[in-house]
Amino acid sequence: MSIINIGLSGMSAANAGLSVTAHNTANAMTPGYSRQRIGFGAEVGGQGSGAGVGVSSVERMADNYLNQQIYKQKGSWGYNAIRSQYMAKTETLLNNNSTSVNTGLDRFNAALSEASTKPQDIAYRQTIISQSQSMVQRFNNLSTQLDSQSKQVGSQLDAAVSDANSLMASIAEMNDSLRNSGGNGQKMTELLDARDEAIRQLSSQMNVNTTYNDDGTVTISLDQGEPLVSGSQASKLHQTQDGGLELQRGNGRFALGKKVGGTIGGLMNYRDGELKDLQKELDVMAYSFATQFNETHSKGYDLNGDQGQAVFGGVDQIDGAAKNLSLLIDDPKQLAFSAKAGEPGNSENLQQLIDLKNAPIAIDTSKLDPAEAEKFKNAITVLDGKSIHSSYTGITGDWAIKTAQLEADTTAAKSLVDQAEGERDSVSGVNLDEEAANIMNYTQMYQANAKVISTAQQLFDITLSMFR
Repeated sequence: MSIINIGLSGMSAANAGLSVTAHNTANAMTPGYSRQRIGFGAEVGGQGSGAGVGVSSVERMADNYLNQQIYKQKGSWGYNAIRSQYMAKTETLLNNNSTSVNTGLDRFNAALSEASTKPQDIAYRQTIISQSQSMVQRFNNLSTQLDSQSKQVGSQLDAAVSDANSLMASIAEMNDSLRNSGGNGQKMTELLDARDEAIRQLSSQMNVNTTYNDDGTVTISLDQGEPLVSGSQASKLHQTQDGGLELQRGNGRFALGKKVGGTIGGLMNYRDGELKDLQKELDVMAYSFATQFNETHSKGYDLNGDQGQAVFGGVDQIDGAAKNLSLLIDDPKQLAFSAKAGEPGNSENLQQLIDLKNAPIAIDTSKLDPAEAEKFKNAITVLDGKSIHSSYTGITGDWAIKTAQLEADTTAAKSLVDQAEGERDSVSGVNLDEEAANIMNYTQMYQANAKVISTAQQLFDITLSMFR
């Protein structure tokens, strides 16, 4: 083969190398991009003589094992991060002076104690009415805030499920394209990167397991083996009316547990676990506070000589007690502080009301509707025997401990994600310093081969001049 043709092959190879390097450099910041590496091979002509160089391959630098490590860590991080986010919000809500039940109880009990010196004084009584209204508002507001948060979690869960369904459908579509093409060509390289990036996004929504198949497709399933994507077929997630999760595969549907992991699993577990338990405990506290106060108040007599009536309403049942709690008395004269009718200065019943500060929560479940007793069984068991003040203190303390632990778990999980991505980037990521060096090498290669052609041309011209 002529020297000119050999030089041309070298220039062509150098140009191909520059193109690959330029492509890598241009996509250095593209999410999920796997750098490409060009391979050269010596060309052999007739009789074993050298015939220059050719491009033997353009390899996509990807390691499926390292990708799988990212998928695994992202699921754990997504699960912890979303729960930590909502736990921190609720911790702030529980401890805020404007919503804290304990802050309200302290002020309410202080007002009762101040009135014990002059139980007939209207000013003291009016303060108690005001603090009673404040207690109602605290229970109402806290319940409303928790209900609002539950709806927010539900909306975010809807979005996460929709996103997961879109990702699964997209992965199945890319599987089909890759299988039909055999995974060859630049377009297929881009498809592989896009598919891996889609799986990374899906893995933050749920814990997924992946199996890479010989035909270029990937099979994705949950930890318990439920299929999400198989070839060109994608399953679909649905939320049930009771808040559960179903997986639709073809015409069949089957329920998923709450151990799906990722953001979806974290949202479901927080909504149906910590948040729902807190809402039930708040209802039990509101019910106990109102019913105990009403019962003791009804044993006394007001300034009109009438027997005490219920001060708080909306507590006919535990369910919704915090949200429905209301104040039934707005006339300070109707507060029944006296143990005897016609003795306005008597404070014996007022003292009984003051003593309720340390009274334990004691709810007779046999007097409740069986369904309600079962629904609030755990909350009643947790709070039984403790005062409302100590119960709320215990709840906020436990909440703070759980939140701190979740924040630590989230930090640790994020560190593992960063580590896994760092390992992946060491293989698949674009190193701009390396690419800059490659540009210099390929440029020199191009120039050197151009010099070969120029030299060959000079030799040809000298040979021709010998015959003139």
